[in-house]
Amino acid sequence: MKATGLVQSKGRGLSIVPEKHIFIEKLVQDTGIPDSDRSYFITLCHGATLPTDHQDSALAVLDDLLQQLHRRGIPFDTTGKPTGTPADIANIRYEIEELLSEQNEVEYATRQAVEWEEIAAYMDLIISRKNKKTLSNGDEIEVPKAEAPAYFEWVLWRAFLAINSLANKPYEARRFKIDQDFLPVGTAPGGGPDLIFEFDDFVIVVEVTLTDNSRQEAAEGEPVRRHVADLVSHYGEQSGKPVYGLFIANRINSNTAETFRIGVWYTHTDDKMRLDIIPVTLAQFKAYFEALFTSGRVEVSLIRELLDLCSELRSAHEAPAWKHKIEHTIQQQIANYTL
Repeated sequence: MKATGLVQSKGRGLSIVPEKHIFIEKLVQDTGIPDSDRSYFITLCHGATLPTDHQDSALAVLDDLLQQLHRRGIPFDTTGKPTGTPADIANIRYEIEELLSEQNEVEYATRQAVEWEEIAAYMDLIISRKNKKTLSNGDEIEVPKAEAPAYFEWVLWRAFLAINSLANKPYEARRFKIDQDFLPVGTAPGGGPDLIFEFDDFVIVVEVTLTDNSRQEAAEGEPVRRHVADLVSHYGEQSGKPVYGLFIANRINSNTAETFRIGVWYTHTDDKMRLDIIPVTLAQFKAYFEALFTSGRVEVSLIRELLDLCSELRSAHEAPAWKHKIEHTIQQQIANYTL
């Protein structure tokens, strides 16, 4: 039912998506059934008729969506937009639904700061590779085993939404899709980073993986450096903002850490780029994330300071020692915040 986009989770049950209420009312008014097996077969092949396939119903649904935009103070100009056919109306409706969806996501993002404990609990599930956990308020959260990679990206997205300092929009920061309950629908597609968080004066590119053996470097070393390098070039040309890479896994293989410690990328013209990519475990990130909130110092400048401190250690240490120094630096910063 949720896959239709008409129904969403509500507590322990389901509810109608508010934006779809008029559409559903029109949908359930049709109580007709095929008059023969042949008609039924034709309907199955061609697809069922929807209320918005008819002009009057389509206009009624469109009018309701326009009223929703008005109530929420979202501007939308219909001047010059044709409404002569159901297809014309559908084009306008898709635009409005996208605007409403984006606004819902912005509102969801603002709620994350008060849900930081739940976010940390999801991290616990990914760290422990368990499926379910009961929160202190009695709610139960779950990470389906088959969807753990998607939830890994999703929980990091929520974590940075909770920090609440993004210069880009929540839907611009993620490359994976979400459903109407804001849960992940698959992982980010290839060809780009998992997450891009732009702040006022710097950018963090987040890449995550559940791979923790010797194949980690082979699977992640080149793509992560390429993605960070692409964004270094992009932001260098657009705004001059420095770009940091943050690589997160349950365990950091030393070969992976060494690749990022060297942090070099050559462009197609053989220009050498220095990349700042910091590898941390999810347990380390979780401890740091919790410290920001428990200390009341949820400041994105502190995250940049931590990344700079870890980056400065690269030249003096090889990968195993660098990993230990990163752990020490994180713990030291946590201690400083909780003094």
